[in-house]
Amino acid sequence: MLFLLPRLPVGGAERQIAALVTALDRDRFRPLVACQHALGPVAEEIERSGVPVLLLSGASRFDLRFLFRTVSLIRDERVRIVLTHGFSTGVVGRLAAWIGGAPVRILAEHSTGERDMSPVRHRVNRVLNPFATAWIAVARGQVEYLIRTKRIPPERIRVIPNGIDPAAYRPAGARERVRAELGIPAEAPVAGILAVLRPEKDHESFLMAARLVLDELPEARFLLVGDGPLAADLEREVAVLDMAARVKLTGRRTDVPEILTAFDVSVLCSTDVETFPLAFLESMATGLPLIGTRVGGLPEMIDEERNGILVPTRDPTALADAMLRLLRDRDLAARLGSESRRRLEEEFTLPRMVRAYENLFRELLDTH
Repeated sequence: MLFLLPRLPVGGAERQIAALVTALDRDRFRPLVACQHALGPVAEEIERSGVPVLLLSGASRFDLRFLFRTVSLIRDERVRIVLTHGFSTGVVGRLAAWIGGAPVRILAEHSTGERDMSPVRHRVNRVLNPFATAWIAVARGQVEYLIRTKRIPPERIRVIPNGIDPAAYRPAGARERVRAELGIPAEAPVAGILAVLRPEKDHESFLMAARLVLDELPEARFLLVGDGPLAADLEREVAVLDMAARVKLTGRRTDVPEILTAFDVSVLCSTDVETFPLAFLESMATGLPLIGTRVGGLPEMIDEERNGILVPTRDPTALADAMLRLLRDRDLAARLGSESRRRLEEEFTLPRMVRAYENLFRELLDTH
């Protein structure tokens, strides 16, 4: 089977694909991974597991060689299942699978909004919808958007939540070591956000809420973990709000299980595009209470008042109130964090996710 992606940077969707392809039952499935534009750090992780990763094209989205090479790969490797992620790879993947004779053509959907779409793209997708066997959503919150806006037949949509291995989280001794490295006092209450620094993550509201929290809880600290195009702007915003001594932008970290132990509360305040984020799964595995906006799949991850708190989008005051409540009440935070870990272990583990994909693959092969 072939997994077809634009590239493999360090992102939540890409890391979930890596986890899936490396965990598939090799007695039943022979996974291949191919990228359209570039490889990336996650490609190395996949290759170390013994799964081949190929580069089929280049920077251009309109390189016809990508279609021809994908068709050749499907035929040469006798691929039966093609799973694509992304718009251009979804277009080419469906056509190449049809031309190359792969009977099962699946599109993985990781969006609940229009950020990367356009009327032309929607028309292209609708023309090609008959060429797809199934669509995989990672959250129930996506389904209405997929049916209403992308015009996908509801009977072809399957919801398979993301999953991770909880055993890799809460490493012993990491909290003290990481806090010392970052210059955070051992007993300081810390709220953090693990997310790429892009507009839809709304780090600005997080910083405005942090300013409100500090006015009432000056010993609090705040961490922004991740990198992205808004890094310089956010650094300036921290200075303008006079929080340089209380807020730290760590940049991209490869030690996520360790860095999360420095948090007391994990926050995501996305505005419009969020599905089933790996950042929250990792926070749940760490045993953290969650604060999230009512966007996409976040309400499916947060059981209100049991493992976290939901707040409106673009509402720094509500976000600050939620952070203050959990940062002040350590017993409440611990209780909600324990429930986060329990929910992850019961509902969102990697083996559970892999089994769901394998069952779907077998079902679609049997019926097509």
